[in-house]
Amino acid sequence: MQILEYKLHAPMNGHGMSTPTFITNGGQFYNNADHTMIAAEPDTTEYYIPDSVTVYTVAELKTRMLTMHGVEALQKMADDGSMEDMTDAEVETMVDDWVTANS
Repeated sequence: MQILEYKLHAPMNGHGMSTPTFITNGGQFYNNADHTMIAAEPDTTEYYIPDSVTVYTVAELKTRMLTMHGVEALQKMADDGSMEDMTDAEVETMVDDWVTANS
């Protein structure tokens, strides 16, 4: 699996945004700071993926997510139904679970 960081594209008519055509399993882990998202794509593809797209290792994705978590805490649902901040370990586990589910 390739872990790709990408941005939405502006359509030709100038209205709205669209997912790039080379993204088939995206929309994960949106970053408010730079408007990027993460996608899980096959290791080898028959279609073009631009060289400008950032490819992450699992460790690099964890660093990205922990950096985002440091700026604005990622949250989870508590046992009582309220929202509470995740710990760093929970953020890393979330990434590991996502990688496992998409590999």
